[in-house]
Amino acid sequence: MIFINGSFSLTWCIKDSQSKMHFFLLNIIRVKYIFVVIVLFISACSNHKSNKDITENEDKKELIIYCENAMVAPLIKLKDKFELENNCIVTLNNDCAQNLSSLIRYSQKGDLYIPASNAGFRKLVDKYANYIVDSVFIGYNSLAIMALKNDTVPFKGNLSELSDKKYALIIANPETSSLGYETRRLLQSKNLYNQVLPNVVSLSTDSRGLIKSLVNHEAKLVINWQSDLYINEYSNKVEVFRISAKDQAPSEIYAGILSTSAHPELAQDFLDYATGEEGRSVFINYGFNRRKSLIL
Repeated sequence: MIFINGSFSLTWCIKDSQSKMHFFLLNIIRVKYIFVVIVLFISACSNHKSNKDITENEDKKELIIYCENAMVAPLIKLKDKFELENNCIVTLNNDCAQNLSSLIRYSQKGDLYIPASNAGFRKLVDKYANYIVDSVFIGYNSLAIMALKNDTVPFKGNLSELSDKKYALIIANPETSSLGYETRRLLQSKNLYNQVLPNVVSLSTDSRGLIKSLVNHEAKLVINWQSDLYINEYSNKVEVFRISAKDQAPSEIYAGILSTSAHPELAQDFLDYATGEEGRSVFINYGFNRRKSLIL
């Protein structure tokens, strides 16, 4: 409809609508342009920051530590603060003692070696004597027998019971880990190793997964590091039978500086920190004692 003497005509309405649409489209284009500019700016800032971080990390010294799996938790605690205070990067390579020894030999790099007991330390030293240039004492690691709480086949805690056929057992492999070596040494000292072997349903690589195997009902008993209780998510589900000091000699733990170290002074600083008052406290909190026996 066209109004003759009205305030507008159809032609004016059409032009007005086109003008508004044009204005609306221009605003959309402006918004998109601003959005693209913002995205590009953020991306540029992010890349600049990323490149800056990479450059800063490249300038930092890297301390490479080889450790058995049982030692990871306290070392992570120590490394975080050490990195901040020394403006460096600490890299932890964790595995069983056998694999770590091979990795050190073939990579020909690394600064520190910290196995879970002196057995793992000797595994490297006996094969490659020139790889350790200095070492310090960290503490003691103790063995314990563990069973699932409220198990239908109760265990009284005597080592001699391990040869009883009603106890399916999982132990660590003596050829791959410190835990396995110390377990074999304990049982051999009581003339039980050959008697217990028929009850062993599986050999684990090291301490990883032993407690979980009880929870999964894969075995009735395991022999494990007592320190594993301090970090294991299933620790509240197991009953622990501590082995008395007269039946076992707690395993000594040593940390050694490697001859392949690119930063021997930084490695020594880490050992000084680990064996100082704060470092000792961290290890104690994770179950690694400074004394051979404790009243528990």
